[in-house]
Amino acid sequence: MQTNVVWPDCDPALLLAIERHSALGWPAPEVVVLNGWECRFAPGSQSRRVNSLTPLTPQAGLLPQTLAVARRLCRERGVACTVRTTPAIGTDGIAYLEAEGFVRKDTTSVEVAPLGGGFVADPAVELTPPPHGDWLQAFAQTSQLDTAEADVIDRMLSAVGGRMVLARLQLDGAPVAFGRAVMIDGLLGIFQIATAPSMRRKGLGRKIVTSLMAWGRQQGGMRAYLQVVATNHPARRLYQGLGFKPLYPYTYYVRDETV
Repeated sequence: MQTNVVWPDCDPALLLAIERHSALGWPAPEVVVLNGWECRFAPGSQSRRVNSLTPLTPQAGLLPQTLAVARRLCRERGVACTVRTTPAIGTDGIAYLEAEGFVRKDTTSVEVAPLGGGFVADPAVELTPPPHGDWLQAFAQTSQLDTAEADVIDRMLSAVGGRMVLARLQLDGAPVAFGRAVMIDGLLGIFQIATAPSMRRKGLGRKIVTSLMAWGRQQGGMRAYLQVVATNHPARRLYQGLGFKPLYPYTYYVRDETV
C-alpha cells in the first residue's frame, strides 16, 4: 500500500516512472530494498541520490521499521543516514523524520518537458554512444573530480539500464561542456549537465540539452525530465525556456549515524 502523494500537481504514476527511470539511469552500486524503499550506497561518490534512502512504493505505516534498518546499515558503513523525501512519503513521514532528529538539507526540483519535433542537435555538440571512458576522463578533469569519485561514476555508467548517449562540446580543442541522457520506454532522463566555470553563461548548456532532447526524439521519446537544485535559478530559467516545468520536489534529510 502506497502513502498518499501530497504534491497537488504531481501525477503519482509519472513520479514513480521517473524515480524508477532515474534509478536505472544513475544506478547505485549497492541497493537494499526495504518495504517499498531503496537504501542506496555508492562509496566514494558525493552524489546524495545514490547515497540515500529513497521511497518508490513506500508501504503505509512501516516508516519507523524501515528507517531503523536504514540507520543500522548506515552505521555499519560509517556514513550519515540520508533520506530523500519525494511527495510519496507524505506529510506524516516528514514530521516523523524531524521528530527523529533528521535535519533538512537541499531541495531539488524534478522538471519535465515534452519532446516535440522542434529540437535540433547543435553541430558543435558531439553525441556518442558508450563506451564512456574518453567522455568520463574529460568530464572528471573539467569538473575537478577526485579519483575515487571518477572511479565510482565509471562503475555506475557501466551499469546503466537503458540506451545512453554522451554529449560533449569542445572549443579550440578543449572540452568545455558535457551532458548525458538515458532513454527507457519513451522517457528521456537528462543527467550530468556541466560547463567549465570559465565558460558559463555563454549558452553552452543550452546547446547540450537541446542536442540531447533532439537525440531523445529521434529515439522515439515522448517526454524528458531532469533534476536541478531548486535554488539554481539560472539553470532553471534555461530549462524553462526549453519547455521544462516543475513536476515535484525532493528534499534530503540527514542524521549523523557515525557517533
